[in-house]
Amino acid sequence: MRRGTTRLATALVVLACLGALGACSDDDAASTSTDPVEVEVGKAFTWNGFAVEDGWELKAIERSVSMEEVVTPEVTGTIKNTSDEERAALFEMVFSADGSEVATVNCSARKMLPDQSQQLVCPGLSATMPEDYDAVVVQEYGRETTSG
Repeated sequence: MRRGTTRLATALVVLACLGALGACSDDDAASTSTDPVEVEVGKAFTWNGFAVEDGWELKAIERSVSMEEVVTPEVTGTIKNTSDEERAALFEMVFSADGSEVATVNCSARKMLPDQSQQLVCPGLSATMPEDYDAVVVQEYGRETTSG
């Protein structure tokens, strides 16, 4: 009877260890994933080994374009390199309403050492400030957006 209890306990320990290893692997893969991720304005998020801190903002910026005043979007915040190598950030934020893109801002940050933070500024120079949107997706720069 003791052998059965010992085997059961050993099996449970092995399963727990495998589950813990699987969870670690999933976390590591998710932290450097370039899959599109839906985010909420102002809320912290991670994407591709970078973390954008709580409190990032979407601002309306007035610009002169071809003798006209236009209002474009700009995202500002703080970004941190959470990977273990020096690298630069490059991604876009797509604002959409009912599955249709209404504005895109391009985000980039110069090379950062591991655990280094810096200001993030994402100008939407060719976009119009989104008045109404229901989703914000962070994705690879230049990736085609889909409707629907």
